[in-house]
Amino acid sequence: MRFTPLHSDFGVEVHDFDVQAGGAAEDVAVLRSALDAHDMLLLRGAGRVSPERQTEITGWFGPPAPVDNAGDGQFVSVLDNAEEAGSFMLPFHSDLTYTDCPIKVICLHAIALPERPTSTSFVSNRAAWNRLSTADRARLAPLHLRHLYVSSMPSLNMPDMAAIHPLAMPNPRTGAMLLVVTEHHADRIVELPGDESRALIDRLLADLYAPACQYEHVWRPDDLLIWDNLALQHARRERSDPGAGKRALQRVALAETGIMELVARARAAA
Repeated sequence: MRFTPLHSDFGVEVHDFDVQAGGAAEDVAVLRSALDAHDMLLLRGAGRVSPERQTEITGWFGPPAPVDNAGDGQFVSVLDNAEEAGSFMLPFHSDLTYTDCPIKVICLHAIALPERPTSTSFVSNRAAWNRLSTADRARLAPLHLRHLYVSSMPSLNMPDMAAIHPLAMPNPRTGAMLLVVTEHHADRIVELPGDESRALIDRLLADLYAPACQYEHVWRPDDLLIWDNLALQHARRERSDPGAGKRALQRVALAETGIMELVARARAAA
């Protein structure tokens, strides 16, 4: 197996692995080590991957196991731009940080793409922490961030959801320190006054999203992209207009708890 970098901070493309039939224990161990080292793996050129095979491959990177994240008894869902959730712009975020059970790993498979190039952008929470000065790390280490979700899609009928996590947290997979603050869900640093909290969040986000720190993944047909959801943030930087062509990404996630259970907990708490 060979690996070539996608970005200087994170991500590698995997070569010489049989996506359709591979899975020997030694190969899985190499892929797991590569994800731990680089936080993102790209497998491409192998044709369409069945939902069952995508679920199997994603499961190699657990625990936790693949989760029924759509609430319909299926481990695979599809982000389709024919629907609201698959088409609108998405600021940078890591999935479900506004709950007590953020997703651990996400795998997307491009099953339909428009003729016009379409992409997903990524930045690294690990690299952001590593870029901090010693003084900044000491200041941030004891702080906690409130992550807040307020739905902008009435059709989903989602409650507001919030959770507090350390601003700097160890990756549960690797122990590497992560700076977990996102433009989509960062509400406030709970130990600081409002103005001071906002100023610090804005300064951290400016560093996180500097153009040189971003990797834009331009999708090709049948791409299989796997990433550590806490180590990386992702964004859809422009609306995916269904009138310009179908965009559908088949999705499997690793998490302790599915979204419907988390929604039920939020509603009960409210």
